[in-house]
Amino acid sequence: MTSTVRRLAIAAMLVPLGVLIGAQAAFAHVTVHSSDATPGASDSVVLFRTPDEMTNATTVRLQVFLPTATPLLGVLVQPIPGWHFTVKTVTLKHPVQTDDGAITSAVSRVTWSGGHIPVGGYQDFAIDVGQLPDVDSLTFKALQTYSNGTVVRWIETAPPGSPEPDFPAPVLRLTSPSHAVTAAAPSPRHDGRNLAIVALAIAVVALWVSVAGWIRQRG
Repeated sequence: MTSTVRRLAIAAMLVPLGVLIGAQAAFAHVTVHSSDATPGASDSVVLFRTPDEMTNATTVRLQVFLPTATPLLGVLVQPIPGWHFTVKTVTLKHPVQTDDGAITSAVSRVTWSGGHIPVGGYQDFAIDVGQLPDVDSLTFKALQTYSNGTVVRWIETAPPGSPEPDFPAPVLRLTSPSHAVTAAAPSPRHDGRNLAIVALAIAVVALWVSVAGWIRQRG
C-alpha cells in the first residue's frame, strides 16, 4: 500500500472513531429509574443513576431538584455509606388534599455530598416516595459536581419529537398499573456494540470511496 493510500485509510478510520467518542459521551447522563412508579402510586422507590464521565476527576456532589408544581409527597432518602445528604423543603402554593388532610409542604431538593464516584464508575442515589402525583411523567433537574470544580447542569428539556439536548434533565415516565413493567437503565454496552458495527461499516465505505477516488486520479 502506497503512502497516499495509507493516509486515505487513516482518514477514513478517524470518521467512525469520532462517532464512537461522541456516542460514549452521550451515555454519561444522569438518569432516573423506577420499577414501581405509576401515577398516584404509594411507596415507590425512585433512583438517580449518576455515572462519572470525566477521565481525571471524580463526582463529589449531586443535587436533584424535585418538581413542586406536581409534588412528591412523603419523600425519604436512602442512606449511602460514605455519603451524607441534606433535604430542602418548601411550602406549596397549592396544598395537596389527602385522606389524612391537606399537605402544605414538600421536598424540593435533595443534595448528596461527601463521597466519591470514581472515574469509570457510577452510583445510584435512591429516594422513597410516599405518594407520586397523578401525572404521566416527572422531570427532575440535576447538578453534578466534580472534584476539579466542574459543575455539569442536567437541566435542559426539549419538546416531544425534538432531538435530545446536550444536557438533558432526567425524565421519569409513569406507566399505568395495568402496563407497569420493570424499568431498566439503558445499557451502554449493548448500545455501544451497535454503534461499533455502524462505525465499522462507515469505515469500510469511507475507505472504499477514498481508494476508488485515488485510483481514478492516478488513471
